[in-house]
Amino acid sequence: MNDSDLIRVISFNLKRDFGFAFNHSHRWMERRALAAQFIRDSGATIIGVQELLPSMREDVRSLLSGYSILGFGRFSGRKPKNDEHSDIIVKNEDAKVNLCKTFWLSKNPEQLSRAYYAVFPRICTVAEVYVKNVGCTIRVFNTHLDHVCGFARTLGIKVILDYMEKYNQESPMPTVLMGDFNCKPNSRPVRMLRERISEYYPDLHLTDVYQSFDPASLSNTLHNFSGKVKPGACPIDYIFVSDDFEVIDSRIFTDPIDGRYPSDHYPLLATLRLKKKPRDNSQTA
Repeated sequence: MNDSDLIRVISFNLKRDFGFAFNHSHRWMERRALAAQFIRDSGATIIGVQELLPSMREDVRSLLSGYSILGFGRFSGRKPKNDEHSDIIVKNEDAKVNLCKTFWLSKNPEQLSRAYYAVFPRICTVAEVYVKNVGCTIRVFNTHLDHVCGFARTLGIKVILDYMEKYNQESPMPTVLMGDFNCKPNSRPVRMLRERISEYYPDLHLTDVYQSFDPASLSNTLHNFSGKVKPGACPIDYIFVSDDFEVIDSRIFTDPIDGRYPSDHYPLLATLRLKKKPRDNSQTA
């Protein structure tokens, strides 16, 4: 396989730093180097992370020199200790950022707000990233849906798809959607993306990278630091890609690093290839 035309992307919930944990090894200060090591060793160009607090963000920035961290917090900096980010991390050697924006998953997405019944404001970060080895700009959405309310999760996906449609009408380009959806494959938000997207957004076509999995190898992505792998169990972390991409490989990384886990979620990696030789659109954004 020729790696020169491949793009590797990761969705990775880093588990927010609560400042305490009964098990010392679960504390962020004990995990941060492991998380950075995994990102570096993965070879990924684009990484979508969730539950990234400002203090964690500074740690990641210092540990990952040569990477850019893109995004804004869900409270717009008004609550620094609780201002979770759903940021996009880009390897500078491999890519150049043309655009970055964060919007809210609510009926007022351009301002700090939350959906009805959502426990917290929820956000999505979108970036347009020129990937040097393929000579093409791709659009990446990264999100973290509500952990309690199904209605809020469904609304969140609709808001993201509204933005995706708008951006594609203005400037179409290969697109990736990733994140912690906090719901199983048979849930309404995931079924909307997998099966019903054409009913509401006829110009959008997305593929779930899990479709490249052997069903027997599909497992949980949330493990609560147990390290347990449950074949046939349901993931809650996802990567969807537009029809521009061929999914070469996708993996849930379940192996510990030096006997420990960098998060209570397993990271999900997808290796992608553009189906057609792209027109250089580095100046699109």
